[in-house]
Amino acid sequence: MPKGVDLESDPSARRKSTRAKKMMNHSLLDDLPEDIVTSVMKGAKNEVEMPPGFNPSDDSEDEYTPMAKKGRKKNDSDFDSEEEIKPKKARRGRKPKYGSSQSSPMPNTPRPNSVPTYQATTPVIKPEPGQEETLVCLMCPETLKVDTNARFHYSVHYYDANAFISLLKPEDLKDGKAQDEIGRVHKYTCPHEGCTRRKMGYKEMCVHLATAHQQLRQLMMDDTRPGIKEVLNRLYPQEMFSAVKVKQEKGVPVPLAPSAPEVDNSEDVDDPTDAKVEAPKVFKVAPMFKAAPPRVFPVIPKPEVKTEGTPYAPRVDKIHNCLICNGPGKSSKDGRKLNLGSGLQELKYHYSVCVYNEGGLVPFIDPGQGSLKAEELEVYGAKFRYKCPFPNCSKNQGRNKAIGYKEYAIHCGVAHHQIEKWMVANMRLGLEEVYAAVKIAREEESMEMVDMPEVIVEEMHTCFICEGKEREGRNLSFDGSMVYQTRYHYASCYYDEGAYLHKYPPGAHNTNEEGGPKDILGKEVKYSCQEKDCSVKRKMGYKEFTIHMSNEHGGLEKVMKVDHREAIRNLVGRIKK
Repeated sequence: MPKGVDLESDPSARRKSTRAKKMMNHSLLDDLPEDIVTSVMKGAKNEVEMPPGFNPSDDSEDEYTPMAKKGRKKNDSDFDSEEEIKPKKARRGRKPKYGSSQSSPMPNTPRPNSVPTYQATTPVIKPEPGQEETLVCLMCPETLKVDTNARFHYSVHYYDANAFISLLKPEDLKDGKAQDEIGRVHKYTCPHEGCTRRKMGYKEMCVHLATAHQQLRQLMMDDTRPGIKEVLNRLYPQEMFSAVKVKQEKGVPVPLAPSAPEVDNSEDVDDPTDAKVEAPKVFKVAPMFKAAPPRVFPVIPKPEVKTEGTPYAPRVDKIHNCLICNGPGKSSKDGRKLNLGSGLQELKYHYSVCVYNEGGLVPFIDPGQGSLKAEELEVYGAKFRYKCPFPNCSKNQGRNKAIGYKEYAIHCGVAHHQIEKWMVANMRLGLEEVYAAVKIAREEESMEMVDMPEVIVEEMHTCFICEGKEREGRNLSFDGSMVYQTRYHYASCYYDEGAYLHKYPPGAHNTNEEGGPKDILGKEVKYSCQEKDCSVKRKMGYKEFTIHMSNEHGGLEKVMKVDHREAIRNLVGRIKK
């Protein structure tokens, strides 16, 4: 279309569309003949003529009426004051919102014509910095915070005044006060069940009892100085609820007290109240729960001083340094910080080792090695092996092996109270408290301190002929059950030396050119024992026959008596069956 043509002044100049035009307000009955329309419309109702000005496309409230939704009650609204909105059922396999199985309405959405429910628990509101409740200490000019450090501060003042001596007597009381306050030597544990088991010094223990177990309240109740009662009432209030300063946000009313819950008086959430509100209106509503009774503080009994049979006395673990390895001019890390309480078993073991190293256990525990001195004893079980002489001892249970003298002596010192006998015989400065602790522990277990029974020792030695070249000749024993193996080993060693050729000749038919036996295994020539009382009736080779005669029928003793080695001759009396 050329530019400059005015469409309003010249309608014919407008471009025409080829689309079919939709006829508005036109009926197809107007295109039919009258006789056909009359025959077709015979009996039909006349059309209702709409009033003038009616426009069917007009969007007005009179035109559209919404249909009622299925499952919804008539005249129902979005906010029902009489019925609760039923929560939607959570779909299977999908996690619910808000952390529960049921959905809840938004917390900031008000519900008109409804009374809010008030919970029984009152939230603890932390005051802003600088608005905490404070008081001035009556004993010093320091300003204290009631909810934080006031009780601890007054507990320290009462400790400095020795007010806890009557409640908890220290183990090292001297001149009316405890000497070890921080627990270097004496440690205490809280006697109350369910409380911490941590070990503390005397001062920390007193402050703990005062703050955690209300001993401070008891001390302040007994204190008659002016002003103490007022401080007591502020540190330990009797009322269940107390007024709390709460920060008020703009336009959000806050309940002044738990017993008077407020009612939302705002008209619309989209129309908040003016920011300049002097004070929110609070309506008193009947409480929906019963008020809790006033809080009553029970009177806690004073802890008693530790005595025998007192179940609530604090346990004391005293630190001790070994008097032997940490004595004058000595220093050992292992002997420091030994415990006279819960670590008493480790203390007994340490003293047993130290006393053994000095040779102090030999007079009480017989080594069974003759008249040798302590430094000359064989202590590792290479020659002498020991078994505990007490039948019911744990060392004799199961398949326990024999032990050396060092292990045997330390075991008897700890398990059979021989270290206690040494303490009685060697009492020195500082050893009295160790002996007292060991004795009390033994008496609590109903054990008695007895003398050691006769020593059970098994002497071991290495064969003097083969000198241990063979494995069987290294640990030979003269014990009753082991002496047969020792005899057999020596009989076999004498055969290898040729000691039986003249005593038990092999015979002319079994002798070679050098004078030795031809057949030693009995493949061609066999021998049989001719002793009357012998139980062996079978035939044997030459080697087996000579060892049998030596071991069973006295030949070994005869050969050993004429041996040129003195050590072997000394074994004759001990090797007899």
